[in-house]
Amino acid sequence: MEMNAVLLALVAVIGCALMFAFALRSLRIPAAVAYIVTGIIAGPSGFGLITDRELLTHMGELGVIMLLFFVGMEVSLPRLIAGWRIAVLGTAAQIMLSVGVCIAGAWLLGWSWKAGLLFGFLISMSSTAVVLTLLKDADEMDMPFGQNALGILLVQDMAIVPMMIVLGVIGGEGAVDPKKIAIQVIGGALLVIVAVWLMKRPNWRFPAVLQQSLDKKIMLGLLLCFSAAALTAELGLSAPFGAFLAGMILHASDQSEWVEEHLRSLYVVFVAIFFMSVGMLVSLDFVYAHLGFLLLMTLVVFIVNSGINAVILRLLGETWAMAMLTGGLLSQIGEFSFLLASMGLGLGLLNAESYQMAMAVIALSLMLSPLWMLAVRLMLHEETQVMEDEGEEEAMRDMMLQAQLERAQERERIKTGEKARHA
Repeated sequence: MEMNAVLLALVAVIGCALMFAFALRSLRIPAAVAYIVTGIIAGPSGFGLITDRELLTHMGELGVIMLLFFVGMEVSLPRLIAGWRIAVLGTAAQIMLSVGVCIAGAWLLGWSWKAGLLFGFLISMSSTAVVLTLLKDADEMDMPFGQNALGILLVQDMAIVPMMIVLGVIGGEGAVDPKKIAIQVIGGALLVIVAVWLMKRPNWRFPAVLQQSLDKKIMLGLLLCFSAAALTAELGLSAPFGAFLAGMILHASDQSEWVEEHLRSLYVVFVAIFFMSVGMLVSLDFVYAHLGFLLLMTLVVFIVNSGINAVILRLLGETWAMAMLTGGLLSQIGEFSFLLASMGLGLGLLNAESYQMAMAVIALSLMLSPLWMLAVRLMLHEETQVMEDEGEEEAMRDMMLQAQLERAQERERIKTGEKARHA
């Protein structure tokens, strides 16, 4: 393709993404949805402005790595540990129930149990990008249900590795290598131990010489993000998991602010590319031919995911309102499900048609999840209003306590000054 044609295609794609992002953001819909729509329109099944899916997919994977890196810089280790019960037990129960429901559905439809297992894995993964955007837009990241959702998302991301191992076994990829699993388990445990050790010692610093100019800061931030991701990838673990650990280590120190400030623009670009690559995987012809069925399956996914998460969280002690809000947040199918679906196609667990169906339902769930969450909020309007009022009262109490503390400190300084003058 000539350079002029490349530039025209680039202008068209960026312009389309900007237009959709502006229109959807005015409706409080995450920009990720706009990027998926742009990928569908600009991709091979649309106007064919971009045809190199593989390149775009690899660049998009960098976006997922940076996404988890930035998530890590917003996570507090004490709060994450405090919510381990919901994150670990809740996620494990949610995955098992999702698999059970899908295997039962596959049996009723006459499909193999292996396909049911794969679809169970697919729907059990939620979208970190969409959930975080919804929480940030509503300023609810620090709300209890927001923290619950974040903990579950992180455990889901870690569960991608055992899921891939199981799929490899049932897909006939060969026997499991005990040495490989040992390296993954031991290596992952050592990395977590080192990360926790560093997080409990927040006084470490990067050499000042590495922070003397803008280009050094940018390169150092990228080195931290991608070196941690490369390390976990070499161990056979999830690359984004390594980036997440690096982000948490930065959060525990005072180093995260300048890293986030200088990498934010690159992060936005790579995440946008990832969601465009998602849209490019969707065939418009297939969606048009099966639109009714795909919308029905997407609705089923929302109901099943919301219901399973809500029931589990209620059993773990959360109120129904809190459980249903968290379930609504986690109702969509996540970005890592594209990786699982591609693996299922390669192993013969999915044929071309079921693969296209999976791609379309995942994309539709990402695009429609803000509307589903809006419906959940409307249904729980009175309960959420009470939660917001309690949150405002708690914030007011914190402000009053802070003001009292500052006044007490000021009186102490005055007394100390008077004693010094008399002396």
